[in-house]
Amino acid sequence: MSPISIPRKRTYYPASPTEKDRLLLWIPRDELEGMVEEDLLAASILEEYPNGAEVEVTPAGFEELGIDLGVSPEALTVVYGHLLERGEVPESGLVDGATLERVAREIVDTDDDARPPRITPEALERVSPLPDQGLPEPEMTDGEEAETFLRDL
Repeated sequence: MSPISIPRKRTYYPASPTEKDRLLLWIPRDELEGMVEEDLLAASILEEYPNGAEVEVTPAGFEELGIDLGVSPEALTVVYGHLLERGEVPESGLVDGATLERVAREIVDTDDDARPPRITPEALERVSPLPDQGLPEPEMTDGEEAETFLRDL
C-alpha cells in the first residue's frame, strides 16, 4: 500500500467530488494542541482526537468542538464556492485554512447577520488569495503506511 499523507496545517476541502458545496476542515494535532494552550479549545479535545480532528464546516460542526476562527462556517463555504467557480481553488480541492479564513474575513459582507453571508463583486476584485495563483494547497506530511495510519484512528 502507498503511504497516506495528511495536511500539516489547517485545511479545507470538499466532502467528496460530488459534494463540492459541503466543506470539511482538517485540524492536525499540533494545531489542536496550540488551540488548547491558548484556551480556545478544551483539553479533552486532545483525548477525543489524538491524531487531529476532521470537522464539518457548519455551525453545528464548529460548535461541537467549540471552534471560533473569527469567521463563520457559512462565510467560509460561500467564499470557497466563489473561488472554486473562479478557478482559484487547486484541482485537489485542498486549500490552506489560514488563507481561506483571511480572504473570507476581507470579502464577506457581514453588515446584516440575519441573512446569509454574501460577497460583493467589488470585494472579489480587490482581494485575491495570491495574485494570479489562487488559494495555496497545504503542505502535506511525508505520509505513513496506511495500516499504521488507520490503526491510530
